[in-house]
Amino acid sequence: MNVTIVGRGRVGRGLAKRARIAALEVTLVDGRTEGRVKGDLVVLAVPDPVVGEVAARLRVKGALVHCSGSLGPAALEGRAPSVGVMHPLVSFSDPARPPHLKGAVFVIDGDPKAVKRARRLARALGARPVEASIHGAAYHAAAALGANGAAALAALAVRVLEARGMGRREAERAMGALLRTVGENVETVGVPNALSGPVIRGDAATVRRHRDALEALDPGVRRAYDAVGPAILECARDAGLTPERAAEVERALLERGPDQGGGEREGEEHHPEDERHR
Repeated sequence: MNVTIVGRGRVGRGLAKRARIAALEVTLVDGRTEGRVKGDLVVLAVPDPVVGEVAARLRVKGALVHCSGSLGPAALEGRAPSVGVMHPLVSFSDPARPPHLKGAVFVIDGDPKAVKRARRLARALGARPVEASIHGAAYHAAAALGANGAAALAALAVRVLEARGMGRREAERAMGALLRTVGENVETVGVPNALSGPVIRGDAATVRRHRDALEALDPGVRRAYDAVGPAILECARDAGLTPERAAEVERALLERGPDQGGGEREGEEHHPEDERHR
């Protein structure tokens, strides 16, 4: 199968490099290309707002798919004999060093021929094709929340580690390795069972110490901790945290301590749980 990728951005270049490493026959062209584009499968790896515009400039005789998670197959309707969408659930940040695709999910939808060829490409790249008609704003938001939310929180964690004296590169490596283990847990044991740490243990005292330490070190990071805290608590409830301990943690997340301009607060009894939550 001959593949042509249209678009030299992060996704296009990343896919093309991985395809070449996999010894696939792939051609990478600019997103401003016009006229006939050869290939059994033509992949549009261009920004979401210009998918329709770029497709309108091309003449494709094979199957045509785009890589936009926010758009469905209808965005290419009438632009090729068979059309679809192939969205890699992958974070492409550096085209020169694209991530390994083994085990990554490509969410595919569209006409039978386009789906079949996109599935073949995904498998050839080591990815796992999943056929589902779920593309759109909510699906794309979920992908953005998982990927960009994790990257943003990692940046804040790196900031704290740097402030405590760890070198930036070492802090980045440490957080990257930690996130890999989280990803493995989500993949193997699922959610909410992948959750660990003081909230799932119902350890309100540690949550308070976290908030006080962050307020003293970097109030911006403390605000982020507070913002994500309710989501962590909801996950902990789903994992079996008792209502009593959940209420203790919720109070710890909401109250203002001495370092945040509030009054003194009472001590909190510590409730250790088994090691699987540590």
